[in-house]
Amino acid sequence: MGILNFLKGSYSGKVGATVGAKWKDKGTVRTYAVPANPRTPAQQNTRTGFAEVSSFVALFADQIKRLTALDTRSMSVRNAILKLNSNQISDGGLDKPYLIISRGGLPNVSNFTAAVPNGLASINCTWNAAVASTLSDKAVVVVVAVDEDNKRAYVGSAPNSEGELSIPGPVVASTELDVYWYILDYRGSSKVASINGYANVTSPAN
Repeated sequence: MGILNFLKGSYSGKVGATVGAKWKDKGTVRTYAVPANPRTPAQQNTRTGFAEVSSFVALFADQIKRLTALDTRSMSVRNAILKLNSNQISDGGLDKPYLIISRGGLPNVSNFTAAVPNGLASINCTWNAAVASTLSDKAVVVVVAVDEDNKRAYVGSAPNSEGELSIPGPVVASTELDVYWYILDYRGSSKVASINGYANVTSPAN
């Protein structure tokens, strides 16, 4: 919508087939042109990649809102993760093992395992605690298990020193879970983290 100012003899916005705007403090008028929408291969790759990565991250982004050290002061958790994975977006597809959902200089835990027991009641995780002078007693391990086929995610956390975590289910039978884990520690009111690890887990048939 355009705004006419008869006293100043100017307008801003779209009026009819013209557009009024300011350029270097001067009023300008130009013919309105429909923005181009090229469908180049590169642009199509980016659109496809954005759709795939965004829909996957949306399954768990809200659940880790308080369990992330990503800078989200000016954006959502989902947008912060999308920014970290701009290469996957421009390449045109989601590459789950290389998806970054956490980053930082802390060491991650070792020998991480995740499994779904018969009964499908939980996702049971174990690890060897990370040990470093940079870690405090407040450090926790955050686990994110994503069931893309059934559009759900399971999130849990436990102290790094405990070495185990059971995330409540139920889990869908015979489904693949993309499991991510990382260390999250606290420095006063701020948070620091490690880069995440990844594993693929299939739930049992019953």
